[in-house]
Amino acid sequence: MTVAPAVAAAPPGASAAAGPARVTVLSDPGDSPQAVAELAGRHDLDHGIAVCQPHPGATSPSVLAGDLLVALGKLPGALAAEHLSRRGWEMAALWLRAEAVQDLVVLHADRLPPGRWSDLATLAAASGTRVWLVTRTIGMTASQRAALTARAVGPPAHRPWRAALADLPAAGPRTGECGFPAVPDAEFPLFLAAAARLLDPAAFAQVDTVYRDTYARARGHAGALRHASGGDCARAVLQQLTIDAASAGEVLTRLRAAQAGLFAGGLLLDLRPVRHPPWELRTGCLRPRLDHATVARLRGLADPVVAAAVTLSRATAMMPCQLCALRRRDVTGDGAAGTPVRGLRARDRHLSDGQRAALYQLRNAGTPLDADTARVLYAVAHLPGAFTEGDAPDPVTVVALQQRGIIRRRARAGYLELTDDARFSLAPGPPDPDRSALTLVAPPLSS
Repeated sequence: MTVAPAVAAAPPGASAAAGPARVTVLSDPGDSPQAVAELAGRHDLDHGIAVCQPHPGATSPSVLAGDLLVALGKLPGALAAEHLSRRGWEMAALWLRAEAVQDLVVLHADRLPPGRWSDLATLAAASGTRVWLVTRTIGMTASQRAALTARAVGPPAHRPWRAALADLPAAGPRTGECGFPAVPDAEFPLFLAAAARLLDPAAFAQVDTVYRDTYARARGHAGALRHASGGDCARAVLQQLTIDAASAGEVLTRLRAAQAGLFAGGLLLDLRPVRHPPWELRTGCLRPRLDHATVARLRGLADPVVAAAVTLSRATAMMPCQLCALRRRDVTGDGAAGTPVRGLRARDRHLSDGQRAALYQLRNAGTPLDADTARVLYAVAHLPGAFTEGDAPDPVTVVALQQRGIIRRRARAGYLELTDDARFSLAPGPPDPDRSALTLVAPPLSS
């Protein structure tokens, strides 16, 4: 049987010395269905709001802990099924923090004994969550007030239930499987401009949002990855940037944005179309590894270790031996690899199935930039007004870039500059200062 903690049960890694709990009692004297419907409709874990409806007989700590976990998206009976019955309150505190729940609404709280109010106040203090207790009475009983005061809550606030609606925003729209626009077969220096030219405004806005977000995230790795060695973590960063993409078009958009973002930091990411179709195309099944149904099932697991192991296995396709070799420092809180990427020349064996599928669908893409051509392009982009044809080691590279519509010669000035399309695709943000050289590194190929 679960025993409610005598002190705040902080989740692993969190300080047990939490601040005072924030508890507000909401009165609903008529026990109106409207109040239940309005407050229950605020449930939105994606925006930090959880609504708990305790069992009528939730007088024991174990039952209430199970109800809290159900409100946090866990499967009913998960504590017993996963042999966690003695750790219910620990799991509740952990998942409150993991789901970043800011507000916990407990309906029909007056049916809970005062001891459970004290437990909820303890949980609120441990997790930093604001708790709203909805009651059918106008005021609190002496025992209820004493339970909250005993947990160093201070004078508990008491408000009509309607007053809480302003602090509890309505649930946001549910994100489902939405279609991503088909994107052009264009190399990264011209990709975004080609998409803007070929797509309608609404479709391009969707592509542009994904592109700019991925560009910024990839560019954030560029400074540190210059000093990293090996290519194993390169795959991890590429996977991090594309793991939640739901179509080959979105994967390709993210890959092109990653190329542009790393290029802004002086790294050339060479992505070539693969020769053999990946299994998704052979079986006619192309979907993200972590689709919404899979995420919902994983979210229903109460044990964080099991949830993490299954998620890593599903998302990364790691073998059991690889999962066993993982160390805690290999994964950071934001999901990024502990070691930054250095860059890579990607080959089939270095790409995930989704990335391979996206590249396999390229039919009319031109030959990827080689290192010498990319260095000329980098110099033109990062030395504005100063790089001329005579500065290029090989004039052929200048001609090749001009033929592709990536650079042009400034009339009467003599220097080379990016075309409008290339500038639009390569520089959504300002370039890194004091960069005049391009680095191309490649990890060892898998055998």
